[in-house]
Amino acid sequence: MEQSLPVVLSASRRTDLVGCYPEYLIEKLKAYPPDKVHTIVIWTKNPYNLLYHQNLRDVLATYSQLYIHLTITGLGGTPLEPRISPWQEVAALLPQLVKLVGRPERISWRFDPIITVECADEVFTNFQLFPVMAQHIAQQGITTCRTSWASPYKKVIRRMQQKGFVLQTVSPEEQKIQAHEMGKLAGRFGMKLYYCSMEGFERSRCIDGELLSSLHPDGLRCSVKRAKGQRTQCGCTESIDIGWYTLKCSHGCIYCYAEPQHS
Repeated sequence: MEQSLPVVLSASRRTDLVGCYPEYLIEKLKAYPPDKVHTIVIWTKNPYNLLYHQNLRDVLATYSQLYIHLTITGLGGTPLEPRISPWQEVAALLPQLVKLVGRPERISWRFDPIITVECADEVFTNFQLFPVMAQHIAQQGITTCRTSWASPYKKVIRRMQQKGFVLQTVSPEEQKIQAHEMGKLAGRFGMKLYYCSMEGFERSRCIDGELLSSLHPDGLRCSVKRAKGQRTQCGCTESIDIGWYTLKCSHGCIYCYAEPQHS
């Protein structure tokens, strides 16, 4: 990390701190005073505490810039995401979230993962939900969408089988076909698609120092050096992640690679 520049905090790739551990997040931020922080990048699929947890709101309000990766997959309320609200309820919070961060460019929609499963001889995929979700979310001024396809980790496959689901893999050729279709649809709504750490697709940056610098309300710069220790296809720039996998997410998403096998 460039010492002369304020840091970017990631909260957090590893677990949903906002949704599950707001008090931990408040305590952790004490080690990073606002004058040392360029941006707090928030990753969540359960953003209610950003709006209704007053202590968290008060603390976050002291920082210059928040950037939100808001995951809305269309699976909320289904057995795949049993403790997440239906997508319409989460999307309904977008006007308040835009007001919180100051401008819609500081929110990125994560339609992640794209997943296809078989259960009791029926096939379900959230891919078919993309058009209606994209149109609705774009109406709030959100112009970026980040996505990837569910990865067939062995522990994920076993966990899904235990619950009666079979994860269907999507071939690289099918991915290209789906990407082409989603790209055309997104373009109609003024939205650009980015693919997160997907082989065969252009490398993208979920944490993008250039973007965060351009959005900063005081024009401050942050590091644009590529982050170390990320996946080969990850183009993210430097940040400090303040979460950890031991802070087990309580959302119960059965496709999640961060969940232990015994869950």
